[in-house]
Amino acid sequence: MFNRSFTFLLFCSLFVVACSKQEQSQPMSDTAKVAAAPVKEGQGKGVVKGIDTAAKSITLDHNNIPGIMDAMSMEYRVDRPNLLTVAKVGDSVSFTLQDRGEGNFVVTTIAPISK
Repeated sequence: MFNRSFTFLLFCSLFVVACSKQEQSQPMSDTAKVAAAPVKEGQGKGVVKGIDTAAKSITLDHNNIPGIMDAMSMEYRVDRPNLLTVAKVGDSVSFTLQDRGEGNFVVTTIAPISK
């Protein structure tokens, strides 16, 4: 009887260890990593330097966005493709930039600045 109980407990222990190792070995997807990261958001002002509708991106030469990014010129993905129709190259704009983690910066709002 002791031998049977011991074998059963040993089998159960090995089963639990095997299951926990299988769960740990599956890497987290990039999407899950980005979704798990806290989103930071900031307001910026700049000039539109380029629009790429195929890539759903906009290039902005912008000021410092505190807590998000220093002043620079950079291409950003847009949250919604219709944002690319709001302004044209050469326009001064205000915009919202989100830092979604791991280098994932996304423009979520954009508006031309009246001259």
